[in-house]
Amino acid sequence: MTRGPLTAFHRANAVTYLSLMSSLAAVAAASRGFASTAGALIALAVIADTFDGRYAKQFLRTADERSVGVQLDSLSDAIAFGAAPAICMTLLAPPSSAGLALGWWIAVAIFAACAIARLAFYNVTHDDVDGFVGLPVPVAALIWSTVLLATPGPATSIAVLLTTAAAMVVPLPVPRPRGAALALFALWPAAIVLAHAIAGWRG
Repeated sequence: MTRGPLTAFHRANAVTYLSLMSSLAAVAAASRGFASTAGALIALAVIADTFDGRYAKQFLRTADERSVGVQLDSLSDAIAFGAAPAICMTLLAPPSSAGLALGWWIAVAIFAACAIARLAFYNVTHDDVDGFVGLPVPVAALIWSTVLLATPGPATSIAVLLTTAAAMVVPLPVPRPRGAALALFALWPAAIVLAHAIAGWRG
């Protein structure tokens, strides 16, 4: 096959695309006011992102295909965890006053900027750093999904955006979970999916 963008649609990237599609579905759900569905789908995207690299390693790929997979993962994360949560928050808890709206959009811009800065930094340093520097972008999105269970208003949402934005870029070493620690971490988004499902059923 001639080299081109279509080579990105390798079966090794299926879980990465699942993460992306889940986040886009979350935005669609939020646009219809389905907060629990949106929160569950963002948490599901985090689960997919947690294991997409391990899934991809099961396939024999060329060096170019592996490189494309790495870029896809980063670009997907920018949308799924940098843009989608902020869009969902805007749709679910819109600011009620002009002053609050200004603070809201400033917070959204800061969150998005910190998310892509965090991803760009990771892309150029992950071979040299064992673990992470700053809060991983999927974890920032998962925090939002967790807070959403409490039905936050605009002011609380702004605080969540700014706090997680700062945490993503602070030079704080964060160890990469492996083995039992990874399984324990995966229980968090799984529990959030379940909690949102229950909340949606009760609602």
